Amino acid sequence: MSLTGEGESSPFLTSEENHDDDKCLPRTEVRTPRTRLYMLYCSLLVFLGALLAVNIALLGRDYISSSTCPCNNVEGDFFEGTFSPARSSIQYVVVESSHEPGPSPFTGEPRLELDQAWSNLLRSSMIKLSAEEMRRMNKTSIPLRDGSGYIGYLESIHMLHCVKRIYQSRYPEHYPKLRGTEAFADGHWDHCLEVLRRGIMCNFDVTINTYAWKTPTDIKGKREGSRKCTDWDKILEWADERAVKYDNYEKFLTTLVQGDEHGGTEPIDLIG
Repeated sequence: MSLTGEGESSPFLTSEENHDDDKCLPRTEVRTPRTRLYMLYCSLLVFLGALLAVNIALLGRDYISSSTCPCNNVEGDFFEGTFSPARSSIQYVVVESSHEPGPSPFTGEPRLELDQAWSNLLRSSMIKLSAEEMRRMNKTSIPLRDGSGYIGYLESIHMLHCVKRIYQSRYPEHYPKLRGTEAFADGHWDHCLEVLRRGIMCNFDVTINTYAWKTPTDIKGKREGSRKCTDWDKILEWADERAVKYDNYEKFLTTLVQGDEHGGTEPIDLIG
């Protein structure tokens, strides 16, 4: 449409015009080129307003989806209580998988080197946490008597502890001190299996493996290729810096605030 036309005596939208009084004219009024432009202007405003409303709605939907879906926000604390001070230690590395398991320091016949490897892997099974970290996690625990913090443990090390117990159960004669104890009790096996099941489902490994023919009548899985893994050494370094060491368990218990002293097992001021 032309900005000026027959019957229009001044340029489009001059400074002398009172635009505050301009409105969309009723259909019964005579539509001059100027009124037709005003009608187009109003229609354009309505269209842009509707488009803006749609965009806002879509943006809100995407925000809610990203805030409630852990797969969309792996690195963020989008759920209450999911904060972990260990997250600062997480780094990722590419690991090459092997189809054949090969030798491992954690499997095979019981031997001194194997026991040492497991002990080293689980060396920081108990760590120290600050009061501020407890507040951010919105959790409670038992405080140390010296006031230096609270005790806790990493769930991954807990899962590895269960794997170690399952290994040891294969050779009960080599671990006689565990026979007849809770470590080898049926209830503990159920506990460990459930810990491992939940851990695997919670930290789902999306690496895709393939298949190959094992024999003319059977197939086998292939695990070659790369996979994205957390750098275990970095996490263990973080845990080592906070490790709570002890030689005698009974003596260690005396370093903790008892349940009836200072509300040791009661909730601290978590939210404030």
